[in-house]
Amino acid sequence: MTIQSDKKIDKHKKKRSGNIYDAFVKNIFGQVIVFADFLKNYADPEFVRNVKLSAITPSPTHYFGLKGDERILDLVFRCPLKNGTNTKAVIVFEHTGNLHNNLPVRLIAYAVSIWLLEIKENKPLSAIYFIVLRTGKKPRRRPYKKLADLLPKDRNGQPIGWVPDVRYDMVDLPAEDIEHLRGGAVLRVTLGILKKMAEGLEEEFDKAMLPLAEIDDENQQIVLTKEILDLVAKVYAVRKKRLESEAVHKSLTPIFQERTQNMIPTIFDEIRAEGRAEGRVEGRVEGRAEGRTEGRAEGKVEGKTEGRIQTSQDLVLTVLQTRFKRVPKKIEGSLKRISNAVTLKSLVAKASVCQTLDEFVAAVK
Repeated sequence: MTIQSDKKIDKHKKKRSGNIYDAFVKNIFGQVIVFADFLKNYADPEFVRNVKLSAITPSPTHYFGLKGDERILDLVFRCPLKNGTNTKAVIVFEHTGNLHNNLPVRLIAYAVSIWLLEIKENKPLSAIYFIVLRTGKKPRRRPYKKLADLLPKDRNGQPIGWVPDVRYDMVDLPAEDIEHLRGGAVLRVTLGILKKMAEGLEEEFDKAMLPLAEIDDENQQIVLTKEILDLVAKVYAVRKKRLESEAVHKSLTPIFQERTQNMIPTIFDEIRAEGRAEGRVEGRVEGRAEGRTEGRAEGKVEGKTEGRIQTSQDLVLTVLQTRFKRVPKKIEGSLKRISNAVTLKSLVAKASVCQTLDEFVAAVK
């Protein structure tokens, strides 16, 4: 068994933590209502005045470059313009913990790939808008990188040759005051919990959850609470901590009041059980020889996997019921036949953004 150095382990933990945040951000901001609320409160006001946010829709991310191997992996939305034409705005949303130097290059590549596809399909070129949500431990003090900063310079320090550049709006979450976050309850609780987790203040996550009390729909409250506690539990696990029921009780009481005792078994115990299972498997893999681990794990993995799959199936169904009230038995039956964890995870996101049940059924097929 290969022993990793501390440096490699720390790098792995950092990458895994980033992936946890990315999944949470894409799942929540992939919901049209939440993303439109985000734009309304944090995007360039001039851009917002020129688009019809009420008609924003998710857009496929299959924009390819000239070689056919460039793909936009971030969230993409389309929104009609108010100028009376058929042209639209394409909005690319990116989440990052650290601003990489190549961000301006990547954004330009996105814009060009979108326009090339529209030219190929004989469509009018779209207005393109980039907005970046940065989570991190501290506010960024340095200026945001421009393409001109990355190019060769002449003796006067000026870029050589023609310099294209790209504008992007940056929401620097560490610089925001958690008491004055803008937007509706879902947006504020999402930004607040991301801020606390990224800053290493996970013990204060109860303060970020307070906007949940403003949500009238109980099903929506429960689904979002599960998402948040799942994120918090995973961040605790990455940092070698354990999310205790006392902390969860403290965070849920202002939201669910006398129902808190009933909420903890249905929301927290299920998440904690999954976290313990993942931690045990991970601990065995890291700390024991493969032969000993295999003997103990073989009889348990199947049951744990089935439990996670059922939880994912139930989560998809809960999201659909929250949005459309009644879900036909045929759809419920189709979900029960899906056992691929990756597929179920994508269906959670699809259930959050689909406009109709028929659109969701098409994705299931």
